[in-house]
Amino acid sequence: MNKKKIAYVTNHASFFFSHILPIADKVKTKFDIKLFHGLSGSKKMELHALKKLKEYKISTTKFKLTTSGLSFYSELIAMISLLRSVSIFKPDIIHCATPKGILYGGLVSRILNIKSLVIFNTGMGFLFSNKLNLYEKVIKNLYILILKNIILKHKNKKIIIENNDDINFFKKIYRVNQRDIVFIKGAGVNLKKYRPNYLLSNNLVLMPSRVIKEKGIYEFATAAMNLKRKFPEWHFSIAGAIDYNKKSSFSKKQLEDLKKIKDVKFLGYIKDMRSIYKNSGIVCLPSYREGFSKVFLEAAAMGIPIVTSNVIGCKDSIKPGITGLLCKSKNAKSIEKKIQFLIENKNIRSKFSKNARKFALENFDINKVISKNISIYIELINNEKKTNFSRT
Repeated sequence: MNKKKIAYVTNHASFFFSHILPIADKVKTKFDIKLFHGLSGSKKMELHALKKLKEYKISTTKFKLTTSGLSFYSELIAMISLLRSVSIFKPDIIHCATPKGILYGGLVSRILNIKSLVIFNTGMGFLFSNKLNLYEKVIKNLYILILKNIILKHKNKKIIIENNDDINFFKKIYRVNQRDIVFIKGAGVNLKKYRPNYLLSNNLVLMPSRVIKEKGIYEFATAAMNLKRKFPEWHFSIAGAIDYNKKSSFSKKQLEDLKKIKDVKFLGYIKDMRSIYKNSGIVCLPSYREGFSKVFLEAAAMGIPIVTSNVIGCKDSIKPGITGLLCKSKNAKSIEKKIQFLIENKNIRSKFSKNARKFALENFDINKVISKNISIYIELINNEKKTNFSRT
């Protein structure tokens, strides 16, 4: 009996590596799987991801998609490229993630009449931010129109959503039925690999993030400079690759200026974040928006208190006043105050640390996430069998 086939479609391979690989690795014994990915803004991240996927024997195909391009011609080329590749593979299920991955994977599922569709919504993307020019607003409305009237009309689908705000958005704007939604709080984390050491002597405030403006890099750096003057024994670092392929990417001049800030150390892309987490006393991610960042899961699993923005995707990632603190978005002074509070209150840091690990154990176990995804695949396949039976 031939195995069923799953085609994974994402903006880039590094996202698949960080968010979906554990699921794909588990299901590849029962399904034929293949990743179709676009081009990442960080060459270092992408090369590492592709190397690891090769080790895991995950087959990959690259198509001509960039994460931030809005040119009609380049988008059409990307669409044709993906369409050709997927038509050769002939999947039974398309599992797509990231905004453009959902757009192109979803359209391909409809054009090729793929039996089942899984949409993994990891955030709404920059088109759903407030500052859009006229052209971007037109593209946003077109995106909504295509999703609502074409992609989400698929009869046999499941939509994985990571936070309640996005669930409400899908119901209100896209008119999605609750039965098609599966709530999974984050992509999961390996709780055996990510373990706490509860060292209150750790005096590093870590911002684990790609280096783009929308993550709150400027605000964190400003807060860090002020805090360093008050607490010279504490250190401040940003760990993550520079992403050159986003609307909110820094220019070369801006990056040069950032790296001149002596009080903040830029560590670059780190392959295994556990090595830096274990020396961190506080994790800060003051993003302008998120889906449900893997950072929150990893930090909680390592028992590290978190300071993050009171915005969609971030506010759901912690239990405010129990595992971490919420700060105002785009507000360096608010970030500074929250971090200072944790620095000055060692007992609260200790309490938050233990609560964070407990929160991770209850909510972020990768094995539970894998099981939920496998259940989705099985349900969709069974739905298709019922449909086929009813047609005969």
